Amino acid sequence: MSTYEIEHQPEEQLFFVNIEDGQRAFLKYRRLGNRAAQSAVDFWSTFVPESHRGTGLASKLVEHGFAWAKAQGFHIDTSCWYAAKILADKEA
Repeated sequence: MSTYEIEHQPEEQLFFVNIEDGQRAFLKYRRLGNRAAQSAVDFWSTFVPESHRGTGLASKLVEHGFAWAKAQGFHIDTSCWYAAKILADKEA
């Protein structure tokens, strides 16, 4: 896989990568209210253009998002099936 720079747009609640062919891969999240005095974030959508699937790009986006959430002290929720799978693998 090529090296891509993951960018964060907090105002859009989005992590993304611009791909050389003009497409974009992304991970969307939403901030949730307090959960036992700890803020939470829900990663709810991951998308990679079909031509770039299977390259590990989605995994890199999700791992990056999880690292950011952990650094912020957020509880991680996942309503995206792919993010949930990665989280379950981490917790196993």
